[in-house]
Amino acid sequence: MSYELIWEPRGVLKRFFGPVTDADVTASIAQTHGDERFDSLRYIINNYLDATECSVSPASVDEIVAIEHAASISNARIRIALVAAAADCLELADQYAGSPLKTYPTRIFSSLDEARTWLDA
Repeated sequence: MSYELIWEPRGVLKRFFGPVTDADVTASIAQTHGDERFDSLRYIINNYLDATECSVSPASVDEIVAIEHAASISNARIRIALVAAAADCLELADQYAGSPLKTYPTRIFSSLDEARTWLDA
């Protein structure tokens, strides 16, 4: 497992570290959506700054978008911030943020401070 969930009063910070795989991202989503706090979330920050590698397939990103779309029926008020610097993690973020099936407002940032500023606005 190459991630940890840090629950905050209005959201959750997912910190990914080391080599990140399809299974890590999917497990983090299942853990977040399965938590009783999911329906009251207002934001999710996916922080990939400590990831050494993001090897998530395009097919998995499409599946993630579909899962998030279904989850929006339960909670449509979430905004998603993706924080990444490495090229492979930015590619993952770009594919997710650019999906025409994406439901949640999503932005990509290079720092946690920028992400939090957007979420607080």
